Amino acid sequence: MTSSASYSKRMMGLATLSAMLALGVAYLNRAGLVPSGLRPVAALVPVLPLVGFFVGVARWLRTLDEMQRLIHHEALMVQFGATGILIMGYGMLAKFGVVPNVTAGTAYPFLWLAIFGFWYAGLLIVRRKYR
Repeated sequence: MTSSASYSKRMMGLATLSAMLALGVAYLNRAGLVPSGLRPVAALVPVLPLVGFFVGVARWLRTLDEMQRLIHHEALMVQFGATGILIMGYGMLAKFGVVPNVTAGTAYPFLWLAIFGFWYAGLLIVRRKYR
């Protein structure tokens, strides 16, 4: 088993690689350097490191004791609920013309931030519950 520090570095590396690939592919596409036949492939290139990231997270969760696993699963439920409420609430406000109606392509970076922010907030809340 690898150390926790090296594991964390590997997970952060995969997440960072995905972000850098997303930026690079977007820049190349905007500059017109991605041939039309390769656009679907180029668009999915940043997803590959994310597959490794989430496989790694699943493996990591299996190494935790029952209490830590319960805490993380409850935090994920908080994240899931909060993300659903955010999306539904914003969607309804946009439908009524209260906020701008943005495309999924425009919103996805903010949704990713919200997902991880809600998970972290859920983790803080749930950990307090079990102290």
